Amino acid sequence: MTETKNTCIEVFGKRLKELRKENGYTIESFAEVVGIAKSTLGYYENEKRLPDIEILTRIADALNVNADYLLGRTNTTAQKGKLKTVCEFTGLSDGAAEYLSQLAKNKNYEKLSIINHLFKELCEDYAFYSDGETASSVLGALFAYFDKFSGSENTWEDYVDLGDEQRKRVLSAAYRQYMLNQVTEAVERSLRDYGEYNRECW
Repeated sequence: MTETKNTCIEVFGKRLKELRKENGYTIESFAEVVGIAKSTLGYYENEKRLPDIEILTRIADALNVNADYLLGRTNTTAQKGKLKTVCEFTGLSDGAAEYLSQLAKNKNYEKLSIINHLFKELCEDYAFYSDGETASSVLGALFAYFDKFSGSENTWEDYVDLGDEQRKRVLSAAYRQYMLNQVTEAVERSLRDYGEYNRECW
């Protein structure tokens, strides 16, 4: 099985590029702000090199994020406060934590109950943790699906060499459909269980 890219240098390059664009910087303007050569910034964004601590600090300050986010050690860009604590404890992104916070603040218990139901299912989905292909929960099936196909190279062709290109393409498509069927079946099962739970409560 091909592993998804998630090394420190790869995460740094991806997040740096995304944040630079989100903040409206061109490569030239951001390199000037940070005080580095345009070619050096190119090395960072193309996942060829990591900056030293001093330059990392300047990059984080310019983008108004914490350095741990740039290095992939946390999913929050927050630099302090309760949001940072929540994100670091749960691993949620800023957006996810803020969304859940708003649901609780607005007393949107229906959506919160659905979210809790999905995570309860995931916790009970032992098959998901054992082989990653027979997940019975919605979240487990989605995790397995995206884990297998998060990159174009992650297909059946990585697992089996059949020596026949046409046959490989057909089996690759069939394998994708099999994994997608797992998601569909998990959604249908979860809807039934959630509906029964609500009827019992009311």
